[in-house]
Amino acid sequence: MAAITYRGQLVIIYSLLTFLFIFSFFSALYFITTGEINALTDNLLIQMANEKISDFQKNPEKYPANEVIEILGESHFKIIKTDTGVLLKSFEMPRESYINNNFLQQVRDKGRIYMTIKTPTGSIRTLFISFDEKYIIQTALPMITQENLLLKTRNLFISMIAAALFLTPIIGWILAGKAVKPIVKLTEEAHVIADNNLKKRLSFKYKGIEFSNLSLALNSILERIERFTENQKRLVSDISHEIRSPLTAIKGNIEVTLRRRRSVEEYEETLKKNLDEINRIILIANNLLFLTKADTGGVDLNIKEINLGQMLERVVVNKKHVIAEKNLNIETIWDEIIFYGDEILLSQLFLNVFDNAIQYTPAGGSISINASKTNSGVTVSVKDTGVGIPSNEIEKIFDRFYRVRQNLNMHETGSGLGLYLSRWIAEAHRGKITVESNIDKGSIFRVYLPFTKTASP
Repeated sequence: MAAITYRGQLVIIYSLLTFLFIFSFFSALYFITTGEINALTDNLLIQMANEKISDFQKNPEKYPANEVIEILGESHFKIIKTDTGVLLKSFEMPRESYINNNFLQQVRDKGRIYMTIKTPTGSIRTLFISFDEKYIIQTALPMITQENLLLKTRNLFISMIAAALFLTPIIGWILAGKAVKPIVKLTEEAHVIADNNLKKRLSFKYKGIEFSNLSLALNSILERIERFTENQKRLVSDISHEIRSPLTAIKGNIEVTLRRRRSVEEYEETLKKNLDEINRIILIANNLLFLTKADTGGVDLNIKEINLGQMLERVVVNKKHVIAEKNLNIETIWDEIIFYGDEILLSQLFLNVFDNAIQYTPAGGSISINASKTNSGVTVSVKDTGVGIPSNEIEKIFDRFYRVRQNLNMHETGSGLGLYLSRWIAEAHRGKITVESNIDKGSIFRVYLPFTKTASP
Protein backbone atom coordinates (compact mmCIF):
# COMPACT_ATOMS: atom_id res chain seq x y z
CA MET A 1 0.00 0.00 0.00
CA ALA A 2 1.46 3.30 -1.12
CA ALA A 3 2.13 5.80 1.63
CA ILE A 4 0.06 8.97 1.60
CA THR A 5 2.14 12.09 1.08
CA TYR A 6 2.22 14.77 3.73
CA ARG A 7 0.38 17.05 1.32
CA GLY A 8 -2.32 14.41 0.92
CA GLN A 9 -2.61 14.03 4.68
CA LEU A 10 -3.03 17.79 5.04
CA VAL A 11 -5.77 17.76 2.39
CA ILE A 12 -7.64 14.94 4.14
CA ILE A 13 -7.40 16.63 7.54
CA TYR A 14 -8.35 20.02 6.10
CA SER A 15 -11.31 18.56 4.18
CA LEU A 16 -12.64 16.63 7.17
CA LEU A 17 -12.31 19.58 9.54
CA THR A 18 -13.87 21.99 7.04
CA PHE A 19 -16.76 19.62 6.28
CA LEU A 20 -17.40 19.03 9.98
CA PHE A 21 -17.32 22.76 10.64
CA ILE A 22 -19.69 23.61 7.74
CA PHE A 23 -22.04 20.72 8.56
CA SER A 24 -22.12 21.64 12.25
CA PHE A 25 -22.56 25.34 11.48
CA PHE A 26 -25.41 24.86 9.01
CA SER A 27 -27.06 22.20 11.17
CA ALA A 28 -26.99 24.50 14.17
CA LEU A 29 -28.22 27.41 12.02
CA TYR A 30 -31.04 25.28 10.63
CA PHE A 31 -32.20 24.16 14.07
CA ILE A 32 -31.96 27.71 15.39
CA THR A 33 -33.99 28.98 12.43
CA THR A 34 -36.58 26.26 12.96
CA GLY A 35 -36.81 27.13 16.62
CA GLU A 36 -37.18 30.85 15.88
CA ILE A 37 -39.94 30.23 13.33
CA ASN A 38 -41.79 27.97 15.76
CA ALA A 39 -41.35 30.55 18.53
CA LEU A 40 -42.74 33.31 16.31
CA THR A 41 -45.70 31.09 15.37
CA ASP A 42 -46.39 30.24 19.01
CA ASN A 43 -46.20 33.93 19.99
CA LEU A 44 -48.63 34.79 17.23
CA LEU A 45 -51.01 32.09 18.44
CA ILE A 46 -50.84 33.50 21.98
CA GLN A 47 -51.46 37.04 20.69
CA MET A 48 -54.49 35.87 18.69
CA ALA A 49 -55.83 33.97 21.69
CA ASN A 50 -55.41 36.93 24.06
CA GLU A 51 -57.19 39.26 21.63
CA LYS A 52 -60.16 36.90 21.28
CA ILE A 53 -60.30 36.23 25.02
CA SER A 54 -60.33 39.97 25.74
CA ASP A 55 -63.02 40.63 23.17
CA PHE A 56 -65.11 37.67 24.36
CA GLN A 57 -64.93 38.82 27.97
CA LYS A 58 -65.91 42.41 27.08
CA ASN A 59 -68.68 41.62 24.58
CA PRO A 60 -70.03 38.11 25.22
CA GLU A 61 -73.29 39.03 23.44
CA LYS A 62 -71.40 39.22 20.15
CA TYR A 63 -70.77 35.49 20.22
CA PRO A 64 -74.02 33.47 19.88
CA ALA A 65 -73.61 29.78 20.46
CA ASN A 66 -72.68 27.41 17.65
CA GLU A 67 -72.25 30.19 15.12
CA VAL A 68 -69.29 30.86 12.90
CA ILE A 69 -68.39 34.40 13.83
CA GLU A 70 -65.11 35.25 12.05
CA ILE A 71 -62.60 34.05 9.56
CA LEU A 72 -59.45 36.16 9.58
CA GLY A 73 -57.60 35.10 6.47
CA GLU A 74 -55.76 31.94 7.46
CA SER A 75 -56.07 32.65 11.19
CA HIS A 76 -58.62 30.51 12.95
CA PHE A 77 -60.00 30.18 16.43
CA LYS A 78 -62.76 28.49 18.38
CA ILE A 79 -64.03 28.87 21.92
CA ILE A 80 -64.90 25.74 23.84
CA LYS A 81 -67.04 25.69 26.95
CA THR A 82 -65.66 22.92 29.10
CA ASP A 83 -69.04 21.64 30.23
CA THR A 84 -71.06 21.85 27.01
CA GLY A 85 -68.41 21.54 24.27
CA VAL A 86 -67.77 23.92 21.38
CA LEU A 87 -69.29 27.29 21.97
CA LEU A 88 -67.90 29.28 19.05
CA LYS A 89 -65.74 28.27 16.12
CA SER A 90 -64.26 29.75 13.00
CA PHE A 91 -62.78 26.59 11.48
CA GLU A 92 -62.94 22.84 11.39
CA MET A 93 -59.82 20.87 12.36
CA PRO A 94 -59.32 17.36 10.95
CA ARG A 95 -58.99 14.44 13.30
CA GLU A 96 -60.06 16.22 16.50
CA SER A 97 -61.01 13.04 18.27
CA TYR A 98 -58.35 13.85 20.89
CA ILE A 99 -60.52 16.72 22.16
CA ASN A 100 -62.41 15.05 24.98
CA ASN A 101 -63.06 15.68 28.63
CA ASN A 102 -59.68 14.30 29.72
CA PHE A 103 -57.81 16.49 27.25
CA LEU A 104 -59.81 19.58 28.25
CA GLN A 105 -59.02 18.86 31.88
CA GLN A 106 -55.30 18.71 31.01
CA VAL A 107 -55.57 22.15 29.38
CA ARG A 108 -57.22 23.54 32.49
CA ASP A 109 -54.55 21.99 34.69
CA LYS A 110 -51.58 23.19 32.60
CA GLY A 111 -53.01 26.50 31.44
CA ARG A 112 -51.96 25.98 27.81
CA ILE A 113 -50.99 23.18 25.41
CA TYR A 114 -49.34 23.45 21.98
CA MET A 115 -49.87 20.84 19.29
CA THR A 116 -48.78 20.31 15.67
CA ILE A 117 -51.31 18.43 13.57
CA LYS A 118 -50.44 16.86 10.24
CA THR A 119 -53.05 17.25 7.44
CA PRO A 120 -53.02 16.32 3.74
CA THR A 121 -52.50 19.97 2.87
CA GLY A 122 -49.77 20.57 5.43
CA SER A 123 -49.12 20.98 9.14
CA ILE A 124 -51.20 23.14 11.45
CA ARG A 125 -49.89 24.62 14.66
CA THR A 126 -52.60 24.95 17.32
CA LEU A 127 -52.81 26.32 20.86
CA PHE A 128 -55.28 25.60 23.65
CA ILE A 129 -55.55 28.17 26.50
CA SER A 130 -57.87 27.95 29.51
CA PHE A 131 -59.56 31.14 30.78
CA ASP A 132 -62.43 32.15 33.09
CA GLU A 133 -62.32 28.65 34.62
CA LYS A 134 -64.97 27.27 32.28
CA TYR A 135 -63.72 28.32 28.84
CA ILE A 136 -60.93 27.17 26.58
CA ILE A 137 -59.89 29.00 23.44
CA GLN A 138 -58.17 27.20 20.59
CA THR A 139 -56.21 29.17 18.00
CA ALA A 140 -54.52 27.69 14.97
CA LEU A 141 -52.25 28.70 12.10
CA PRO A 142 -51.37 26.69 9.02
CA MET A 143 -47.61 26.03 8.72
CA ILE A 144 -47.43 25.95 4.92
CA THR A 145 -45.48 29.23 4.66
CA GLN A 146 -43.12 28.29 7.48
CA GLU A 147 -42.57 24.80 6.08
CA ASN A 148 -41.86 26.18 2.62
CA LEU A 149 -39.34 28.58 4.14
CA LEU A 150 -37.68 25.78 6.11
CA LEU A 151 -37.64 23.55 3.02
CA LYS A 152 -35.88 26.24 0.99
CA THR A 153 -33.45 26.81 3.85
CA ARG A 154 -32.77 23.08 4.12
CA ASN A 155 -32.22 22.77 0.37
CA LEU A 156 -29.85 25.75 0.47
CA PHE A 157 -27.87 24.18 3.29
CA ILE A 158 -27.65 20.85 1.46
CA SER A 159 -26.44 22.61 -1.68
CA MET A 160 -23.79 24.51 0.25
CA ILE A 161 -22.61 21.32 1.98
CA ALA A 162 -22.41 19.55 -1.39
CA ALA A 163 -20.44 22.48 -2.81
CA ALA A 164 -18.15 22.36 0.22
CA LEU A 165 -17.55 18.64 -0.32
CA PHE A 166 -16.51 19.37 -3.90
CA LEU A 167 -14.50 22.55 -3.34
CA THR A 168 -12.81 21.75 -0.02
CA PRO A 169 -10.38 19.11 -1.38
CA ILE A 170 -9.46 21.41 -4.29
CA ILE A 171 -8.86 24.39 -2.02
CA GLY A 172 -7.10 22.12 0.49
CA TRP A 173 -4.80 20.76 -2.22
CA ILE A 174 -3.83 24.29 -3.26
CA LEU A 175 -3.30 25.52 0.32
CA ALA A 176 -1.41 22.35 1.31
CA GLY A 177 0.81 22.80 -1.75
CA LYS A 178 1.73 26.28 -0.60
CA ALA A 179 2.28 25.05 2.94
CA VAL A 180 4.64 22.20 1.98
CA LYS A 181 6.40 24.06 -0.81
CA PRO A 182 9.20 25.32 1.50
CA ILE A 183 9.67 21.78 2.82
CA VAL A 184 9.93 20.45 -0.75
CA LYS A 185 12.48 23.15 -1.61
CA LEU A 186 14.46 22.47 1.56
CA THR A 187 14.46 18.76 0.72
CA GLU A 188 15.73 19.47 -2.79
CA GLU A 189 18.46 21.72 -1.39
CA ALA A 190 19.43 19.04 1.13
CA HIS A 191 19.70 16.42 -1.64
CA VAL A 192 21.91 18.71 -3.71
CA ILE A 193 24.14 19.36 -0.71
CA ALA A 194 24.31 15.65 0.19
CA ASP A 195 25.18 14.65 -3.37
CA ASN A 196 27.61 17.43 -4.28
CA ASN A 197 29.02 19.60 -1.51
CA LEU A 198 28.68 19.12 2.24
CA LYS A 199 30.21 22.54 2.82
CA LYS A 200 27.09 24.28 1.48
CA ARG A 201 24.24 25.15 3.82
CA LEU A 202 20.48 25.48 3.51
CA SER A 203 19.16 28.96 2.85
CA PHE A 204 16.87 30.95 5.15
CA LYS A 205 14.79 32.53 2.35
CA TYR A 206 11.51 30.86 3.34
CA LYS A 207 9.02 32.84 5.39
CA GLY A 208 7.99 31.57 8.79
CA ILE A 209 9.93 31.00 12.00
CA GLU A 210 9.21 27.26 11.71
CA PHE A 211 11.11 26.96 8.43
CA SER A 212 13.95 29.10 9.74
CA ASN A 213 14.25 26.82 12.76
CA LEU A 214 14.09 23.77 10.48
CA SER A 215 16.85 25.19 8.28
CA LEU A 216 18.92 25.95 11.37
CA ALA A 217 18.46 22.42 12.72
CA LEU A 218 19.28 20.82 9.36
CA ASN A 219 22.34 23.03 8.97
CA SER A 220 23.48 21.92 12.39
CA ILE A 221 23.10 18.30 11.31
CA LEU A 222 24.97 19.03 8.08
CA GLU A 223 27.80 20.61 10.07
CA ARG A 224 28.06 17.51 12.23
CA ILE A 225 27.97 15.26 9.15
CA GLU A 226 30.65 17.38 7.48
CA ARG A 227 32.77 17.37 10.62
CA PHE A 228 32.32 13.61 10.99
CA THR A 229 33.23 13.03 7.33
CA GLU A 230 36.28 15.26 7.59
CA ASN A 231 37.29 13.51 10.80
CA GLN A 232 36.99 10.16 9.06
CA LYS A 233 39.14 11.32 6.17
CA ARG A 234 41.65 12.88 8.52
CA LEU A 235 41.69 9.77 10.72
CA VAL A 236 42.46 7.53 7.75
CA SER A 237 45.14 9.95 6.58
CA ASP A 238 46.60 10.27 10.07
CA ILE A 239 46.72 6.52 10.60
CA SER A 240 48.30 5.86 7.23
CA HIS A 241 50.86 8.64 7.72
CA GLU A 242 51.75 8.29 11.39
CA ILE A 243 51.80 4.50 11.66
CA ARG A 244 53.80 4.10 8.46
CA SER A 245 56.83 5.75 10.08
CA PRO A 246 57.23 3.38 13.10
CA LEU A 247 56.33 0.37 10.97
CA THR A 248 59.03 1.36 8.48
CA ALA A 249 61.48 1.75 11.37
CA ILE A 250 60.60 -1.69 12.72
CA LYS A 251 60.97 -3.23 9.25
CA GLY A 252 64.33 -1.50 8.74
CA ASN A 253 65.64 -2.62 12.13
CA ILE A 254 64.70 -6.22 11.44
CA GLU A 255 66.15 -6.21 7.90
CA VAL A 256 69.46 -4.72 9.08
CA THR A 257 69.68 -7.19 11.94
CA LEU A 258 69.05 -10.17 9.69
CA ARG A 259 71.75 -9.34 7.17
CA ARG A 260 74.33 -11.17 9.27
CA ARG A 261 74.68 -13.01 12.52
CA ARG A 262 74.91 -10.68 15.50
CA SER A 263 75.68 -10.81 19.17
CA VAL A 264 73.04 -11.15 21.86
CA GLU A 265 73.52 -7.50 22.81
CA GLU A 266 72.85 -6.38 19.23
CA TYR A 267 69.70 -8.48 19.04
CA GLU A 268 68.56 -6.99 22.38
CA GLU A 269 69.22 -3.48 21.07
CA THR A 270 67.11 -4.21 17.98
CA LEU A 271 64.28 -5.58 20.12
CA LYS A 272 64.39 -2.51 22.36
CA LYS A 273 64.16 -0.19 19.36
CA ASN A 274 61.27 -2.18 17.94
CA LEU A 275 59.53 -2.15 21.32
CA ASP A 276 59.82 1.64 21.43
CA GLU A 277 58.25 1.89 17.98
CA ILE A 278 55.47 -0.53 18.93
CA ASN A 279 54.74 1.52 22.05
CA ARG A 280 54.60 4.57 19.82
CA ILE A 281 52.07 2.83 17.54
CA ILE A 282 49.95 1.90 20.59
CA LEU A 283 50.12 5.49 21.86
CA ILE A 284 49.04 6.83 18.45
CA ALA A 285 46.18 4.31 18.22
CA ASN A 286 44.93 5.15 21.74
CA ASN A 287 45.11 8.89 21.10
CA LEU A 288 43.36 8.56 17.75
CA LEU A 289 40.60 6.51 19.36
CA PHE A 290 40.15 9.16 22.03
CA LEU A 291 40.11 11.94 19.42
CA THR A 292 37.47 10.10 17.40
CA LYS A 293 35.25 9.94 20.48
CA ALA A 294 35.97 13.58 21.34
CA ASP A 295 35.19 14.84 17.84
CA THR A 296 31.85 13.00 17.78
CA GLY A 297 30.82 14.06 21.30
CA GLY A 298 31.33 10.59 22.75
CA VAL A 299 33.47 11.62 25.75
CA ASP A 300 31.70 12.27 29.04
CA LEU A 301 33.62 14.00 31.83
CA ASN A 302 33.70 12.30 35.21
CA ILE A 303 33.66 15.39 37.44
CA LYS A 304 34.80 14.92 41.02
CA GLU A 305 36.89 16.60 43.71
CA ILE A 306 40.64 16.57 42.98
CA ASN A 307 43.68 17.50 45.05
CA LEU A 308 45.64 19.34 42.36
CA GLY A 309 48.94 19.27 44.25
CA GLN A 310 48.85 15.50 44.65
CA MET A 311 47.99 15.09 40.96
CA LEU A 312 50.96 17.21 39.86
CA GLU A 313 53.22 15.27 42.23
CA ARG A 314 52.18 12.00 40.56
CA VAL A 315 52.90 13.53 37.12
CA VAL A 316 56.45 14.40 38.15
CA VAL A 317 57.06 10.98 39.77
CA ASN A 318 55.82 9.27 36.60
CA LYS A 319 58.75 10.81 34.68
CA LYS A 320 61.48 10.39 37.33
CA HIS A 321 63.54 7.94 35.24
CA VAL A 322 63.65 10.26 32.21
CA ILE A 323 64.43 13.19 34.50
CA ALA A 324 67.32 11.26 35.99
CA GLU A 325 68.65 10.18 32.59
CA LYS A 326 68.73 13.78 31.31
CA ASN A 327 69.90 15.17 34.67
CA LEU A 328 67.11 17.77 34.66
CA ASN A 329 66.52 20.16 37.54
CA ILE A 330 62.82 20.09 38.52
CA GLU A 331 61.32 22.86 40.67
CA THR A 332 57.74 22.60 41.95
CA ILE A 333 55.71 25.31 43.66
CA TRP A 334 52.07 24.79 44.59
CA ASP A 335 49.68 25.10 47.50
CA GLU A 336 46.98 22.73 48.67
CA ILE A 337 44.40 23.32 45.90
CA ILE A 338 41.07 21.50 45.71
CA PHE A 339 39.57 21.46 42.21
CA TYR A 340 36.59 19.82 40.51
CA GLY A 341 37.30 18.06 37.22
CA ASP A 342 37.96 14.79 35.43
CA GLU A 343 41.00 13.41 37.24
CA ILE A 344 42.12 11.04 34.47
CA LEU A 345 41.88 13.63 31.68
CA LEU A 346 43.52 16.40 33.71
CA SER A 347 46.35 14.05 34.65
CA GLN A 348 46.81 13.36 30.93
CA LEU A 349 46.82 17.09 30.18
CA PHE A 350 49.57 17.94 32.67
CA LEU A 351 51.54 14.79 31.77
CA ASN A 352 51.48 15.83 28.08
CA VAL A 353 52.66 19.35 28.85
CA PHE A 354 55.35 18.14 31.27
CA ASP A 355 56.50 15.44 28.85
CA ASN A 356 56.72 18.05 26.08
CA ALA A 357 58.96 20.19 28.32
CA ILE A 358 61.20 17.20 29.13
CA GLN A 359 61.53 16.21 25.47
CA TYR A 360 62.62 19.64 24.25
CA THR A 361 64.83 20.58 27.20
CA PRO A 362 68.49 19.62 26.72
CA ALA A 363 70.29 17.52 29.32
CA GLY A 364 71.16 19.49 32.43
CA GLY A 365 68.34 21.98 31.85
CA SER A 366 65.65 23.13 34.25
CA ILE A 367 61.86 22.75 34.41
CA SER A 368 59.59 24.46 36.93
CA ILE A 369 55.95 23.69 37.68
CA ASN A 370 53.92 26.35 39.43
CA ALA A 371 50.24 26.07 40.49
CA SER A 372 48.43 29.10 41.88
CA LYS A 373 44.85 29.80 42.86
CA THR A 374 42.69 32.88 42.25
CA ASN A 375 39.05 33.66 43.05
CA SER A 376 37.92 32.42 39.62
CA GLY A 377 40.14 29.35 39.10
CA VAL A 378 43.61 27.86 39.06
CA THR A 379 46.59 28.41 36.78
CA VAL A 380 49.28 25.77 36.28
CA SER A 381 52.42 26.91 34.45
CA VAL A 382 55.20 24.68 33.14
CA LYS A 383 58.42 26.58 32.34
CA ASP A 384 61.45 25.00 30.69
CA THR A 385 64.89 26.07 29.47
CA GLY A 386 64.52 24.17 26.23
CA VAL A 387 65.12 25.04 22.60
CA GLY A 388 62.01 27.24 22.31
CA ILE A 389 59.43 27.54 19.55
CA PRO A 390 59.64 29.89 16.56
CA SER A 391 57.01 32.64 16.78
CA ASN A 392 55.46 31.65 13.45
CA GLU A 393 54.85 28.11 14.73
CA ILE A 394 53.41 28.82 18.17
CA GLU A 395 49.77 28.66 16.99
CA LYS A 396 50.44 25.46 15.02
CA ILE A 397 51.78 23.37 17.90
CA PHE A 398 48.23 22.60 19.06
CA ASP A 399 47.31 21.11 15.67
CA ARG A 400 47.14 17.38 15.13
CA PHE A 401 50.49 15.67 14.48
CA TYR A 402 52.32 18.99 14.27
CA ARG A 403 55.91 18.99 15.49
CA VAL A 404 58.35 21.87 15.64
CA ARG A 405 61.28 20.83 13.48
CA GLN A 406 63.03 24.11 12.74
CA ASN A 407 66.52 24.18 14.27
CA LEU A 408 65.81 20.94 16.18
CA ASN A 409 68.05 17.92 15.87
CA MET A 410 66.75 15.85 18.74
CA HIS A 411 64.91 12.58 18.25
CA GLU A 412 61.13 12.86 18.64
CA THR A 413 59.32 9.94 20.20
CA GLY A 414 55.84 11.37 20.77
CA SER A 415 52.67 10.84 18.72
CA GLY A 416 52.26 14.47 17.73
CA LEU A 417 48.86 14.54 19.46
CA GLY A 418 49.80 15.44 23.02
CA LEU A 419 49.31 19.21 22.85
CA TYR A 420 46.19 18.85 20.69
CA LEU A 421 44.69 16.56 23.34
CA SER A 422 45.81 18.92 26.09
CA ARG A 423 43.97 21.85 24.51
CA TRP A 424 40.84 19.74 24.06
CA ILE A 425 40.88 18.64 27.71
CA ALA A 426 41.40 22.23 28.92
CA GLU A 427 38.52 23.51 26.78
CA ALA A 428 36.32 20.61 27.93
CA HIS A 429 36.81 21.99 31.46
CA ARG A 430 35.94 25.49 30.12
CA GLY A 431 39.56 26.52 30.45
CA LYS A 432 42.37 27.30 28.03
CA ILE A 433 46.05 26.61 27.41
CA THR A 434 48.52 29.26 26.17
CA VAL A 435 52.23 29.34 25.43
CA GLU A 436 55.04 31.89 25.40
CA SER A 437 58.38 30.96 23.88
CA ASN A 438 61.74 32.30 22.77
CA ILE A 439 64.26 30.44 20.64
CA ASP A 440 67.11 28.94 22.70
CA LYS A 441 65.61 30.37 25.92
CA GLY A 442 62.69 28.08 26.57
CA SER A 443 58.91 28.06 26.76
CA ILE A 444 56.17 28.63 29.30
CA PHE A 445 52.90 26.71 28.99
CA ARG A 446 50.03 28.05 31.10
CA VAL A 447 46.84 26.09 31.75
CA TYR A 448 43.92 28.05 33.20
CA LEU A 449 40.97 26.12 34.65
CA PRO A 450 37.96 27.97 36.13
CA PHE A 451 36.34 26.81 39.36
CA THR A 452 33.15 24.89 38.51
CA LYS A 453 31.45 21.67 39.53
CA THR A 454 30.32 21.03 35.97
CA ALA A 455 32.18 20.92 32.69
CA SER A 456 31.20 19.95 29.19
CA PRO A 457 33.12 18.97 26.12
